[in-house]
Amino acid sequence: MIDDIDAIITTAIRARIFPGAVIVVTQNNRLLHAAAYGTTMYDDPGTSTVTLDTIYDLASLTKVFTATAALRLHDAGLLPLDRPVQHWLPNLHAADITIRHLLSHRSGLAVQLAPLARSGTATIREVVYATPPTHPPGNVTRYANVNTLLLGDVIAAVYGGSLVDALSELVCQPLGIRTTRFCPPVEWRARIAPTEWDEEWRGGLVHGIVHDESAYALGGVAGHAGLFGSASDVLRLVQLFLQEGWWDGQQLLKPATVRIALQPRPEPDTHPAHPASGLGWMLNRPYMGAAKAEGFGHSGFTGPIIIGVPSQGLTIVLLCNRTYPKRTPPPYRHHEVSAAVVDSVLQSIGNEV
Repeated sequence: MIDDIDAIITTAIRARIFPGAVIVVTQNNRLLHAAAYGTTMYDDPGTSTVTLDTIYDLASLTKVFTATAALRLHDAGLLPLDRPVQHWLPNLHAADITIRHLLSHRSGLAVQLAPLARSGTATIREVVYATPPTHPPGNVTRYANVNTLLLGDVIAAVYGGSLVDALSELVCQPLGIRTTRFCPPVEWRARIAPTEWDEEWRGGLVHGIVHDESAYALGGVAGHAGLFGSASDVLRLVQLFLQEGWWDGQQLLKPATVRIALQPRPEPDTHPAHPASGLGWMLNRPYMGAAKAEGFGHSGFTGPIIIGVPSQGLTIVLLCNRTYPKRTPPPYRHHEVSAAVVDSVLQSIGNEV
């Protein structure tokens, strides 16, 4: 156990940054820290104690599952990275956008999905497919949900089935992930941490249904959001990339593909508000603390954060519902908490050497 983490998380709970959290840290597959803190809804009626098995809305961590499925299809020769997306989605207006552009958030598309949420599934896709890029594809990195929404559509088309089945067969089953899925069943409800009170649209507590408005409008299944999962599950996805695609006797991803996925895309736009991304992964983000120069990871709007540090063989998972009872605007305070956790871990393992 890394004692400083206990103090960091309990202080965050007292400051009402989030009501509870699960932290899991491993190094070279050796467990360094696993602990659950706080409750799912502070002291509000219906709250419960967080456990290591508590399930959280993973929000944009869904993007990494989607990206991993795309990279597996690429390694199988079914999804060339530089082929235009129109090859699989002929109704897409933008002719020059490639799979690589979607994975690295360099498509040039700037469609905001949340304002479209109440328009319905058909309208969301009509707008997305018809809108031209605001920048030439490949020139500028702009993180946007629309990229991974389209990537999920491509995966379903290549797979020849639903995105649900594609992510299950290509990612979850090979990694032994059992409690991560879209649209969790009612019997999971007691294990799921609520995300927010939404009286205006959904008429109450958002609990067991996806928090992201556009994913909700799309039926709870989308490439950019919708998955619910536990810390022990998402940990495996980070470890897959730390192990250069090797998992339980299988090469699920080629080592060269992993290396490409974790490299920043060179580009002329270096504005600090838009840091570079790998293929599906965020790079050089403040929530990575002292590991940001070499770490990779991803964050989600509802609070979850995952981080890998290749030189140390470290995996760090922080799951929380920082949007309860109501979302707060940037800067997101849980990012500071995550950075403090990373720094504590690095200091601890440094002292052990």
